[in-house]
Amino acid sequence: MRTIVVLCCAVMFASSVAQADADTKWHGQVAGGGDFGLAPEVVGFGWVLFQATRADIARDADLRLYYNTDTVEVGLDRLSFGKNFEFSVALRAEFIFAGLLRYYYQQGKRVDGLGFNASYVVLLPKIQWHAGDHHTLELLTNVRYWFFGSNNTDPTYLLPRNSWVFEPRLGYIYWNVTSPSEEWGADRLFPRIEGVAVGAWIGVDVRSNITPWGLPDGRNDPSKGILTINQWLKAGWRFGDRFRLELGDTANWGEGQDDITRMRVAGMNPYVVVVPGLPWSAILSERLFVAQVSGNVRVKKNKPQELGLLISGGTVNDPFRVGDLKQFGGIGGVAITTDLRWGIWQVYARVGYAFPANWMVDNPYFAMMAGLGVNAF
Repeated sequence: MRTIVVLCCAVMFASSVAQADADTKWHGQVAGGGDFGLAPEVVGFGWVLFQATRADIARDADLRLYYNTDTVEVGLDRLSFGKNFEFSVALRAEFIFAGLLRYYYQQGKRVDGLGFNASYVVLLPKIQWHAGDHHTLELLTNVRYWFFGSNNTDPTYLLPRNSWVFEPRLGYIYWNVTSPSEEWGADRLFPRIEGVAVGAWIGVDVRSNITPWGLPDGRNDPSKGILTINQWLKAGWRFGDRFRLELGDTANWGEGQDDITRMRVAGMNPYVVVVPGLPWSAILSERLFVAQVSGNVRVKKNKPQELGLLISGGTVNDPFRVGDLKQFGGIGGVAITTDLRWGIWQVYARVGYAFPANWMVDNPYFAMMAGLGVNAF
């Protein structure tokens, strides 16, 4: 209910900004939603976001103001300099709920007393070189400060220490997507992809403090230099007037990681590696491969409303969350989806079921997600 109230207030604020400043190049979107586990226990929470962008303030760059639940960000995107080079920079802060470390899941169930508050402030500089048609190389030199606090955390659970982190990343992107630019607005929770996009990056995290934390099982004993290699795919094709197919995958390999840096897996919202049926971010894994396929059908010819079926599955390491990083377990689920659009409004709903696995307890697992987006001005 609180998410709905905040979303309505954000829509009214965005509309007033648009009316007061209609002749500017500002554009804004508002969205919100919730992702909830329904069985074997009721868990979950929601989000609400607002984004305003001022186009072309200097050298084709956009100024971006962003708020999402516990996160605020100010960014300058795609400042052109030299031939085929762009520079972006953002300052972001996230409070209390960062990494969803406030909620601790083991074998699919929430465990009280092992979650804690996590917050950070991070500077995000990025240089991109558009080396040719569809090909981009990028260098990121993020600098982050983490700080932590208790959330009725069990006294025997050792909290991580506050620390600075240097996070350089080197990446490559192949982008051959023909979807209209509107698909990448903040109000579009799930863009309809037509074309192919592939990316890969390698990076390290170098912390000022690397003391072990958590339970005494070795799972959270990070290295001085945390290594991550990541690959992702997003692809989609339209067949005729009614059917659309999408494919995607996420692959990740980490060395020396901990639960601060591991990828968030499970849930049906845009902020995780999607696996239907399981609670939001029920799994934290650094060695994984998860693929998904979805088929989407327009309810009426030449109308934007779609119904779909999504299947996702793969493997993750340490599924029991006991510090055995060499053990792998299967994960997967299926969801019925809707993507309904009327003018500037989008409504999303997903109902999912997780396939049984030997590492899960208290099957079956069902979950649902609902969201709303509006291109406010």
